[in-house]
Amino acid sequence: MEPERPVVIRSGILSALILAVGLSGGIGGALGYSALRKDVTIVAEGKTLQHTTFGRTVADVLSEARIRPRRGDTVFPRPDTPLAEGQIIVVRGAVPVTMDLDGRTLQVRTGSPTVVDLLHERGIVLAGRDKVFPGRAARIVQGMRIRVVRIHERTAVERFPIPYPVRTTSDPRIPRGIVRVASPGRAGVKERLWTVTYADGRPVARTPAGVRVAREPQPRIISVGTQHLVASRGAFAGKEMLHMVATAYSPYCCPGVDHITATGVHAGYGVVAVDPAVIPLGSRLYIEGYGYALAGDTGSRIKGLRIDLGFDTRRQAIQFGRRPVRVYIVQKKERRTS
Repeated sequence: MEPERPVVIRSGILSALILAVGLSGGIGGALGYSALRKDVTIVAEGKTLQHTTFGRTVADVLSEARIRPRRGDTVFPRPDTPLAEGQIIVVRGAVPVTMDLDGRTLQVRTGSPTVVDLLHERGIVLAGRDKVFPGRAARIVQGMRIRVVRIHERTAVERFPIPYPVRTTSDPRIPRGIVRVASPGRAGVKERLWTVTYADGRPVARTPAGVRVAREPQPRIISVGTQHLVASRGAFAGKEMLHMVATAYSPYCCPGVDHITATGVHAGYGVVAVDPAVIPLGSRLYIEGYGYALAGDTGSRIKGLRIDLGFDTRRQAIQFGRRPVRVYIVQKKERRTS
């Protein structure tokens, strides 16, 4: 703002004007012009000026007083405001301030008296939980730094699997010992919700917002065959028959295998490992391509319709390899019940 020497209209000049008006228009005209005269106060650059004017707006008064606001200066009331008797006009010179706003640093000049006035002047809207530092009521001073922090919240979701249950059913249509997956099952999904607070795009707080099940687990259904196959002819007619997959082993053939079986008998030819859930330990068997055997051992990999045939040497076991066999239960050992 560049204040110039104010122009004050003296009362003597006003008397002369009124006299001139009276000579030309009479007393009524003089009174009309007198009614248009207003005494106002101008506050600018820390100085107070008393001014008498016939102007109609604030802008007229400033022009008469040779006060020319610069860009960024604040005039209150607005320059287009109609004048009133006793009006106080304030012109506040702009000062440089720094604004941190939406990831940018702005250098601005403002004549606004407070931070909130500057925000209104710049059309900056504080929404929701947005913050401004210093506070909105803080007075603007030269060199001030003003920071607007945008605060918003988002919902974050963490997903965790819910294990599916396993259900076993008996199926008399399937031969005993055969296990089939009737339904593969599907894990469920549990979601943990968080409310994350961001300040200028950076997370600053995280609070739990609840837990929900997004998808229910579907059970895995396993069908276990219970049908007994019975040989209809031959030497083992009437005996239960199983179609199994046979492998072979021998004492000390591999780590963890010695010459003593699960039932205490010595490993070797004629002693086989079975799944006790399919063939009870102690049962007498006949295996095609192998001969008579005792179900006397178990194994961690011998499950379902698997059978591991004992041999005296590792070479014999390797020669046998792996092959399908028919197994006849010649004499089933009854399971003990407690």
